[in-house]
Amino acid sequence: MYSAGIRAALCLTAGLLATAAVRPVVPAPATLQPVTLGGILHADSDDTLAFTPDGATVFFDRSEGTHKTIMVSRRVDGRWAAPQVASFSGHWFDQDPLVAPDGSYLLFNSDRPVRPGGKPLVQDYFVGGRAPGSNLWRVDRKGDGWGEPVWLGPVINDDVFIDFASLAADGTLYFMRFDPKARVMHTWRSRHHDGGYLPPERAGLGDPQVSTHDPAVAPDQSFIVFDYGKVKGGLGRLCIAFREGDHWSRPIDLGDAINRDLPWGAHLAPDGLTLYVTGRSGIAQLSLAPWLDRHKAGKPD
Repeated sequence: MYSAGIRAALCLTAGLLATAAVRPVVPAPATLQPVTLGGILHADSDDTLAFTPDGATVFFDRSEGTHKTIMVSRRVDGRWAAPQVASFSGHWFDQDPLVAPDGSYLLFNSDRPVRPGGKPLVQDYFVGGRAPGSNLWRVDRKGDGWGEPVWLGPVINDDVFIDFASLAADGTLYFMRFDPKARVMHTWRSRHHDGGYLPPERAGLGDPQVSTHDPAVAPDQSFIVFDYGKVKGGLGRLCIAFREGDHWSRPIDLGDAINRDLPWGAHLAPDGLTLYVTGRSGIAQLSLAPWLDRHKAGKPD
């Protein structure tokens, strides 16, 4: 997601208010399980796992100093191969790969120039000064490989910091955008129509005065997981919200056992039930089944 410097700056930015989520009795079991994929993942540098629908290929980003690169690994005969730099990455500050639910394309964010010969994107929104900017790019599946990255266009990329995509099955795009006046990060949503995107609208998650980070929306948009508010050393507490007609429920905090590791960078697995996050101790997974079952049963949060 962010570089270490940007994460630290976001944690210090004034205006990221205290969490106002519902704090339920957390269903059991609810624990984070470490994920190493047979040892190919590095706890101190890798984050944001994104699997293809068949679960046989995984993308993630790897930090090396101030640089970030998208990596790819394939499972062969039940074992994960050594990660390689993805064909579309390696030069610019690339991160947060996200595979579309049908596997036909991939989104990621990058500071790469919007136009050939241009300069990389730079933003100075956060404490610490100038840092890599971020726009969303798309790479289409081409046989056994991937095509060339294509800028997602000005309807979505209308700022130098458009970050962390999540996709519903119908192509609806969720992403983050910073409000420099209010000093708050918001989640936005744009519907896909006729091969393009409609003007984005605020997704309406939680209190508009409280920051939301790293949305992971269900394919049918029945629920969404995200970081909410501000905690010392982190980007917020991991929460879930459920779709209620034309709006989202109040954020439901996933509990201290989960948030103790300061998880961020949420992505759903192809099964729609498993959540991958990155925390202080590395990449981990969590089953959302207890919360989804509780909601389905109509139990109060």
